[in-house]
Amino acid sequence: MKRSTIDLWLRAMNPFVLPRGMAEAQRAARSMVIGLGIALVVGLIPTWWIFSSGWFETAMSAEYARMNLSSQEVAMQQEVMKVVWPYMIGFGAIFSVVLYGALAVVQWKLMTRVIPIIMLAMIVYSLVANAGMRLLGTMPSPDLPLWILAITWPTSVVSAVIYVASLQGAMLLHRLKREP
Repeated sequence: MKRSTIDLWLRAMNPFVLPRGMAEAQRAARSMVIGLGIALVVGLIPTWWIFSSGWFETAMSAEYARMNLSSQEVAMQQEVMKVVWPYMIGFGAIFSVVLYGALAVVQWKLMTRVIPIIMLAMIVYSLVANAGMRLLGTMPSPDLPLWILAITWPTSVVSAVIYVASLQGAMLLHRLKREP
């Protein structure tokens, strides 16, 4: 019985099922592209909310107050931010799309171990840094709406699982290429 394409890709993204050969290892390594796409889309959601909800302006106002800026300096900073704001949002989104797109293309073509390792390291770093800053009280915590948390946390876990499966596939490919 021939398996459907969706079944084959779902198997490739499952880190609990090791690839059995070259084709499965390639599919698993290339599944990283799906994880990168999920991470990109989900990462843009809270970024968009932070910049469009007024949270960032509130955080900046609190920072200005902490710095003891005069009202004239605060007004100047706010005017600068009004001018720079659209460019920050636009260039940030464009940079993310270009970076994740480039990583996806490289991973699809080369099926390397490096990109999954880097993305997993970034996830671990963000978890440790986030927890540390929250415990030390050095990070302003955006009170994200529940709908954002309900989307971002589970999809971040899915991305991490796909990265692990991709790393397994890339490692098997590396071993298979070294064999005579």
